[in-house]
Amino acid sequence: MSKRYTTAEAKKWYEAAAEQGNLYAMLRLSNKDDLCSELGSCDGRSAGEWREQVLKLAHERAEKGDTEAMTVLFITKQGLKWLEKAAEAGDHIAQNTLAGVYKDGDGWFLVPGSRDKAVNKWYKLSAEGGYPRAMYLYANYLYTHGGKKEEMAYWLRKSVEGGYINAIGTYALSVAHIPDDLGYPQNLVQAYGLAYLLSKLEGGGIASEDGKEILPEIAEKMTEDQVKQGVAFAKDWEKTRPPLSYYVPIYGY
Repeated sequence: MSKRYTTAEAKKWYEAAAEQGNLYAMLRLSNKDDLCSELGSCDGRSAGEWREQVLKLAHERAEKGDTEAMTVLFITKQGLKWLEKAAEAGDHIAQNTLAGVYKDGDGWFLVPGSRDKAVNKWYKLSAEGGYPRAMYLYANYLYTHGGKKEEMAYWLRKSVEGGYINAIGTYALSVAHIPDDLGYPQNLVQAYGLAYLLSKLEGGGIASEDGKEILPEIAEKMTEDQVKQGVAFAKDWEKTRPPLSYYVPIYGY
């Protein structure tokens, strides 16, 4: 939901979650750019009061080892050290976020090459921890940094198996050998089925359009019976695999 269009009804539910200690709900309520704050149209605590509350609770919980609280402190600009602590404590989402932050140029690295090593380390740890978004980003990072093709192929496939939407189109084209760039055995039925899933995503969007665009490319290589098998593959995938997801970060990262 856009922060500028939080309604009084939505704010009521954010407040209900915040009252039960949800730090991310408090973050949303602490946003001074929210429509409720700008127009004064929603009752309850002010954005400033919610910010004081979220910082107080986050510090208390972080000191007790709560990695979500550490990440919240980073989001509220209390320092990169908090995200680093969360990553070092084994939080796989924090690890992925930290890799991206380092990749974007934040943090200090005096020794040449140490930044790339840190990015590689945290993407890999997050991927190994089972976070599908990190699996895909790690595969991409390996691709742009001369990594082994077998390792790229492994993590791309694992990301797809975890249901990460952004990985599926790339994988479908690869297993269809359009082109054969990662060494997968050609599997047109699987490629078509995955592209079909993308094309049917509710809400449309870029991923859905990508699926519709690559379906004909894959179908050109297939018989009519194979296409039917591809649709059946897609339906079976939906029943036996995690739902497709963008794994959108809860708040900002």
